[in-house]
Amino acid sequence: MSAIAEKIPYTLWQMALYMLRLGTLGFGGPVALVGYMHRDLVEERKWISDADYKEGLALAQLAPGPLAAQLEIYLGYVHYRIWGATIAGLAFVLPSFFMVVALGWAYMHFGGLSWMQAVFYGGSVQKTENKAR
Repeated sequence: MSAIAEKIPYTLWQMALYMLRLGTLGFGGPVALVGYMHRDLVEERKWISDADYKEGLALAQLAPGPLAAQLEIYLGYVHYRIWGATIAGLAFVLPSFFMVVALGWAYMHFGGLSWMQAVFYGGSVQKTENKAR
């Protein structure tokens, strides 16, 4: 029970904002995101102990699925249990979800435009159109 009585150095909403920022702006794949989390949450902010981080990383590596998302869900769980895991998970995953939905909407509405097809097909559309002529 002494761990519960211990003062948590951050609020759940601070963790959610961090995860939202990382989920929105994080770049470089899962290994880079895991490194950012260690640097920011363990080394700089000291919100998470190194032992808790390593335990979460080991569990995330054992489980199939997205490494960075599983680790951040565990880090949300460390101090705030189910609510922390849920809110951190949503904050991390929802930005990517909304980006994909927005890109899908844009593609559906502007897909007939050659510049939009070039964005999605890497410029190969114009080559294909020229060959068809």
